[in-house]
Amino acid sequence: MATSSNPSPRAATGSRASDELFSTPFVASWIGQARPGDRFTPDPARRAAAWSHWAASQLTEISTGERTYPAFWLDGLFYDPHGTGPKLRPHLEIARGRLRKPDPSFPDRLAHAGNGLAFDWWVYPEVTALRRNVLTTSAGDPSPLFELLATIRGELEAALVQLNTMVAPRFREIAMLLQTAPDGLSTEAAGDFTGDDVARYLPAAATLQLEVRYDEKLRDRSGPRASRRVGIWQLRGRDTAGQRFQAGVVTPRLTQRSTLTDELFLAEREAPGALLVRGLVLRRLLATRFHDRAAADLQVGDPPVAASQTPTPKGPRPYLRAVPAQPNKRLPEAGVDAAIRFLTTYPDEADAWRQLREWAGTTYRLTTAEAGFKAAHRSARRAVERAEDPHRDDIDVILPLGWADGKLVRVTFARPPTSD
Repeated sequence: MATSSNPSPRAATGSRASDELFSTPFVASWIGQARPGDRFTPDPARRAAAWSHWAASQLTEISTGERTYPAFWLDGLFYDPHGTGPKLRPHLEIARGRLRKPDPSFPDRLAHAGNGLAFDWWVYPEVTALRRNVLTTSAGDPSPLFELLATIRGELEAALVQLNTMVAPRFREIAMLLQTAPDGLSTEAAGDFTGDDVARYLPAAATLQLEVRYDEKLRDRSGPRASRRVGIWQLRGRDTAGQRFQAGVVTPRLTQRSTLTDELFLAEREAPGALLVRGLVLRRLLATRFHDRAAADLQVGDPPVAASQTPTPKGPRPYLRAVPAQPNKRLPEAGVDAAIRFLTTYPDEADAWRQLREWAGTTYRLTTAEAGFKAAHRSARRAVERAEDPHRDDIDVILPLGWADGKLVRVTFARPPTSD
């Protein structure tokens, strides 16, 4: 749903857009650009035309029983594993006042907002944040920014590919940090970028006083889980007349699949505005969390440099250990953090099983068999790759109960002791 003012989202229905909606100054100002085509082409004119066609095709009128309002359907659905969320498809409500104002640059803003607009799964706060940032206009003209980004699109793409290459060897650790770090990497994934931050990565943006800000309400709502969901951003700067402009951008989740392999988010298909923001996020992640100097110094337009090697961790690794059950107390339970450390340390199911069996040896009789362990490992690993918590049933199989000398124990995966 696009607005919290709808009192009954589960009861709302959508219908075909009326003739009056198509004749409004807003729609009439951009519908002439509409052409069927590839919304993800790198050609800026064709991309804008295809997004204009998408917008015209997605126009609808939503009725809640108490009010009717115009909107754009989004491509995806609400992520609702428990079946308690809105039943209507995600959509962006169009304010009535907006319909009275021409907006011929609307297709260009859609074209620069990012392929995340076509994401498959949404949660309610993301849709409201999307409406705030993609359907909001400003006094200033964003076209100088769009022209700049279109001109240097190749350099933006090359920079993101370089950063993807640098970050790829780190994703085992990133997957663990997403769920075990206190901030869930949201400091890097959802923090604002000042004008200086942007100019250090894209010097050409300095004349526009360009800043990049994460949607504040979405960040407050998501907290440490912001990095696990799509990011909603706003590009802010000043046009040639000195007026403030803004334009929305959507970025993918900070997962290995979304960042590196999902066809929707491949750099060669991505929008120029999203290429910029995604590059800023990965550059900051590598520089601040992994102290990668090459990433910190990277600027758009630089020639490719060799990716730094992932350092071999020094000191003892995390290890399997037994936690004895105590009389008159609940059975000890393996924690989510322990399971994630085990999965990211031993991502191969056969290797993980071998490690567990070698640890158990002839001392512990385990309550899990090889086939069940490997199935649970696969299931839990997929959850971690999606930046989700593994299911409790899978955790209890991966880190099972054991029996030794008349004592019941829970297997866990512990951090090594730290030395002062």
